[in-house]
Amino acid sequence: MNPANQEALSVLAIDIGTINTHALLFEIVDESYFLIGAGTTPTTTNLPVKDVLPGVIGAIHQLQELTGRILLNPKDDLIIPSQVDGVGIDRLYITFSIGKKLKLVTFGLMDDVSVQSVKKLAATVPGETVESISLNDPRTIHQQIDDVIRSRPDLILFAGGTDRGSTRAVKKMADLLVAILQVIPKPQRPPVVFCGNQSLVKPIKNMLEAYTQFESTSNIRPEMDNEELDQASEDVARVITTIQASEVEGFQKLIRLCNDSPCPTTIAIGRITRFLSKVGDPEKGVLSIDLGASATITASAVAGKLDLNILPVGSGEGLAEFLRVMPFSEITRWFPAEIDLEEARDQIWQKTLFPASIPMTLEALTIEQAVYRQMLHYIMYELSTRGVLAPNGYETILCSGMALTQGSNPNQLLMMLLDGLQPRGISTLILDSHSILSTLGAISRTLPLLPVQVLESSAFANLATVVSPVSSLRAGAVVLRGSLEYSNQKIRTFEVKQGGFTVLPLRAGDTATLELVLSHNVQVESTELAETRFKVNGSVCGVVIDARGRPIRLPKKPEIRAELFSRWNGMLAQK
Repeated sequence: MNPANQEALSVLAIDIGTINTHALLFEIVDESYFLIGAGTTPTTTNLPVKDVLPGVIGAIHQLQELTGRILLNPKDDLIIPSQVDGVGIDRLYITFSIGKKLKLVTFGLMDDVSVQSVKKLAATVPGETVESISLNDPRTIHQQIDDVIRSRPDLILFAGGTDRGSTRAVKKMADLLVAILQVIPKPQRPPVVFCGNQSLVKPIKNMLEAYTQFESTSNIRPEMDNEELDQASEDVARVITTIQASEVEGFQKLIRLCNDSPCPTTIAIGRITRFLSKVGDPEKGVLSIDLGASATITASAVAGKLDLNILPVGSGEGLAEFLRVMPFSEITRWFPAEIDLEEARDQIWQKTLFPASIPMTLEALTIEQAVYRQMLHYIMYELSTRGVLAPNGYETILCSGMALTQGSNPNQLLMMLLDGLQPRGISTLILDSHSILSTLGAISRTLPLLPVQVLESSAFANLATVVSPVSSLRAGAVVLRGSLEYSNQKIRTFEVKQGGFTVLPLRAGDTATLELVLSHNVQVESTELAETRFKVNGSVCGVVIDARGRPIRLPKKPEIRAELFSRWNGMLAQK
C-alpha cells in the first residue's frame, strides 16, 4: 500500500544541514501530535564519505536509542509504513540545506518591475545571482551572451510581462536565451524556469525545451502593481531539489520514500512563517531567523505576505564570508576590555575551519557570541535596506540554529539576541532549540494539523517577552512606568529609565497583565498604542523592558563599554 495513503500516527522528519543531520519523531499522544525525540549526527556529504545516507541512518539510530522505538530493519532500511506492533513510521519528510551553492542568472524586462521581482525570487534560492539581463541592459547582445556563458549558471529564472501583457519583448528575451543555450555544451545547459506572462508559456516552452529542461510556474508579476512569489518559490524549490539530488550521493534513495518532495530549508521556513503570521496580529508579523553554517535564512511575514531571503553569512563557511565584509573593529566593540584582540581573531578564524567546535571557556563563548551579535546586527541592517522589515515590529521572533539557541545560560542568549536583533515594539523571542522549524514547514503542506499541534506544545522555548520603548530622552530619565498583575492578583510595579533594563519574573506556563504608562515623547510601537494593558505569557527570562534605545549606541572607550556591559548584565540578572 502507498504510504501516502496511510493514517499518519507517526511521522519521521529528517533535516539534512551542512554540518548536522537531525532525525525527529512526531507521534499522536492523547489525540495530539507531539515531538517524541530527536537524534543528531554529523552530516556525511563531505569527504571521505560523500554520501548523505550514513549521516541520516546514524541520526535515526540515535533516535531509536533515545526513544526505544524501532524504525530501521536489520539492514538499516527504514520501515515504512508502520507495522501492527508499532514498529516503523507512517510518513517521512525531508528538509535540506546541503548541496553546491547554485549560480543563478535572471532574465526580466523592466528594471523596476519584473527584474526587481525575479531578483527577489532568486533571493529565496540557496545560491548567488551571477548575472542579470534586462531589456535596457547597456551591454551589446554579444557581451550579454559572453557574460552569461562565462558565469556557468546552474539555473536560469526568466520573468517578464504581466498576464495578457507584453509578448513581443518577452519573445525577444527568449530568442536571446536560445542563442545562449545553443552555445553552452549540452551537458552544462542549466534548466530554465519561466515565471512571466502566462499566455506565453506554450510558445516559450516550444522555443526552449529543445535545448534544456524547461519548467513554468505562475507569473510573479501578474499585474504591474501586484507581486506574487509564493507559488513560484515552491516550484523553483522542486527544480532545486532535482539539481541537488543529482549531485548528492544517496539522496535519490531517500526521495523515493518521502510523502512529499524534499523541501529546501529556505522554502520550509517560509511556509511556516507565513502560516504563523496569518493567525497572529494582522498589523504586526512574524520574523524567523535560521542561522546555519553556510547561510542565514530569514522569513518576514505580515498577515500572510512573505518576504524570504538568504544571506551568505553563518556559523561555519558563512563565517568566513562575514569576516570578509565586516570590519573586525565592528565585532570587537562587543568585547569586554580584558579580551586579547589577536587571540580573539585567531579563535574566530579557527571557527571557520571547525564550525562544529564548541567554546570551552567563558572567554571563548564571549568572543563567539560577540561575532553573532554583530552578525545579527548585519542581518537586520540588510533586511532593512531591502525594505522587508515590518514597520511596526514583530509579534513573534523565532530563532533557529545552534549558534542562536545553544549557550551557557538563558540570560547570555537573551543579551546576545537583544544586542543583535534590537527588536522594536512588543515581541516574544522564541528558541527553536530542537531545529524543528523547517521540518514543520515541510510537513504543513500535506499534514497541516501536525505543525499546529506541535507549535502549541512545549517543543519551542519561550525565552522572553520584550518591550522596547524608543525615545530621545537623556540617559537616566524615566521612560515609562507600569505594573505587572499576576494570575494570583499580586501586582509588581516598576519604573524604567533611559539606557537601562527592567526584568519582571514570569514563569513559563503562567500569564499576567502588563500595564504601561509612557512618558512624553516615548513610543513603543511605530503607531500609537491602542491599548495600555496587555496579556503576556510567561517565559524562561520573564518580561524584559529594554530602554537602551534604537539603535543601541556603544561608547568608544573599551573600559567604559566594559562597565556598561557589566551594568546591563547585572540588570538582566535581577529578578
